[in-house]
Order: sequence, then structure tokens, then C-alpha cells
Amino acid sequence: MNTILLGIIASEEEASKLENEAKQQALLILTEARKKASEILEKSLFEGERLSEELLQKARDEAVEEANLQVDSKDKAQEQIRLKSKERLNKAAEYIVERIVS
Repeated sequence: MNTILLGIIASEEEASKLENEAKQQALLILTEARKKASEILEKSLFEGERLSEELLQKARDEAVEEANLQVDSKDKAQEQIRLKSKERLNKAAEYIVERIVS
């Protein structure tokens, strides 16, 4: 009977040992998973910030380009007005000279 009890005790000790090892392995796996999750989160935040910066810079560049286009358009319109005004002034001057000479 002693042998049976010793066998049961040994089996219980072995089961307890296996259970403790399984708990340690689970803890290691959980720790590693948390570490990887933290790394992924940090990488995602960094990537998000980088993408936000890129998008913001692109928007700034587009705004500058649009402003330049508006300035160019304004300059062209002013040049056209100046040319038309000069043309009308020349016609008016010619008309006045014709009236005076005639």
C-alpha cells in the first residue's frame, strides 16, 4: 500500500510540476505577446505620425502651388487690362489727332 501511496504522491508532484511549467510557459508567452503588441502599437503610432506629416506637407505644397497659380492668373489679367487700355488710349489719341488735323 505504501508503494501505491508513494506512486500517487509522485504522480501528484509530477502533475504539480507540469502545471507550474505550463503556467511559466503561459506567462512567458503572454509577456512576449504583450511586448510584440507594444512594439506593433509603437510602430503604428510612428507610421501614423509619418503619414500625417506627409499628407500635411502635400497639402501645404498644393496650397503654395494654388497660390502661385492665382498670382500668375492675376498677373496675366492685369497685363491684358494694361494692353487693352494702351490700345484704347492709342485709338483715342489717333481719333483726337485726326479731328484736330482735319
